[in-house]
Amino acid sequence: MWAFLAKNKNDIIYLSLLLFSVAIGPYYRSINSINARKWAGTGLGILLIIIVSGYNAAHPILSAILGILAIKLATVKYCHVVTFFLMFGYLFFFRLSDKFGFPLPSGQTNLIEMIIVLRVVGVAFEINGSWLAVGKAKRKKEENKTEVKETDKDDEFLEIINPNLEDLFHYSFTYVGLLTGPYYRYRTFDDYFNLPYSKYADCLGATINSLKMVPLYISLYLALSNIWPLEYVLTEEHNNRNFVYRMMYPWVLFAAFRQRIYSGMTLAESVCTSAGVGAYPVEGRNRTGHGPTVGYLKLKQMTEEEAKKAQYDFKTMESMDVWGCETVETLRDSMKVWNKAVQYWVAMVVYKRFPVKPLKIHAALFVSVIWHGFHAGYFFCIYACPFYLMAEDIYYKLYYKEATGMKKKIVGFVMWFLRSHSESYQAAAFLLLTFDRIWIYYSSMYHYWYGVWLAFLLLGVVLNKTQKRKPKKVQEKLDNKSGEKVKEN
Repeated sequence: MWAFLAKNKNDIIYLSLLLFSVAIGPYYRSINSINARKWAGTGLGILLIIIVSGYNAAHPILSAILGILAIKLATVKYCHVVTFFLMFGYLFFFRLSDKFGFPLPSGQTNLIEMIIVLRVVGVAFEINGSWLAVGKAKRKKEENKTEVKETDKDDEFLEIINPNLEDLFHYSFTYVGLLTGPYYRYRTFDDYFNLPYSKYADCLGATINSLKMVPLYISLYLALSNIWPLEYVLTEEHNNRNFVYRMMYPWVLFAAFRQRIYSGMTLAESVCTSAGVGAYPVEGRNRTGHGPTVGYLKLKQMTEEEAKKAQYDFKTMESMDVWGCETVETLRDSMKVWNKAVQYWVAMVVYKRFPVKPLKIHAALFVSVIWHGFHAGYFFCIYACPFYLMAEDIYYKLYYKEATGMKKKIVGFVMWFLRSHSESYQAAAFLLLTFDRIWIYYSSMYHYWYGVWLAFLLLGVVLNKTQKRKPKKVQEKLDNKSGEKVKEN
């Protein structure tokens, strides 16, 4: 027992702080003064950073302040670029701090720094994006000499976003979502204080609904990780096992990892729901990270009476679609339901804004990798996705997309199995982290899954070409028959 507590000391402290953050939510929400609530959230956030990080709290605090100053000192045209490179530059320094004579921060401090990077870079892109979108709308209005409707404007930005220095500070350090996420926009943060939604949403019900699965996730994680430990794959005993056992071992490793992520993300979402952050009327068709996707300006003009009668959800704060993660058939769909808030950030900040279209996906994956860390395992895991997707997309179009009935179920199960196996194989690299450990494990498996990928891809290309020729041959036969009939007549 004591050995377990000593080994998992940091995780236990982190879990306790998450639970404390959930418990404090109703009291935080009840503070009537907007300014007092902002400072309370910020003070609590900085206190949590210090408790988790000790002297290393200087890193997230200093990096956020530098990022905020960069936003305000750079012009609105370039503030997003300056802030992006500054924050990721500091992330490099932070993770290599031991090379500069500083103590290496803990994994928990690393998580906080990662969230700080998302927030500060994200708000810089919001400021620049709103400036571009509103400017575009004004030019359109001047050219057409007509009023620009909300539906004609950019869905991402319907008004100028330009927070002052104090609000940037509050957004960066507020305790809600600071420890593990989820990421949410500055607009969501601002709406929380200026719109009445959190007063009328069922915050307690949403929190209880989220928390009820956490004991199961934690129990499964502890059971799976103790029965099938990660380090076992590097032992001689593992290598002497039969190939099928070794091939399936990553399934339990990835299953344990998923339970850990589910529990952490669910607790993080519960911190938000408990405080009331991210509550929006359902008619806004709310999306993770983004908030309302339709009728936002109309929602902002809601009267107090309308707000009381409205139905609310917390989809803006939903990081993990657990059922989707376990059941979707394709890797492409799996990527959409896993860590959705970060996926949204990568899409908005990198994918949509990267200027070279053919390199968009590679830029997005590269930023995702370096945000996670510099270990080889992140590259092996994340950068493998496009190669699997190339093969998967072919078979999806050939055999699953138009299938119905029992055929669709059978093909769907096969695709689910292959997707799950691929993710498990990639997750082994993610968990082993360093190149030498990954190489030892993959060599013990003869790097077989890469060979399977390549074989599936080559076979898929051949089948796809064959399938495309069939309609041409059928058409040629029909043309020949019709030609013969014309001759007979």
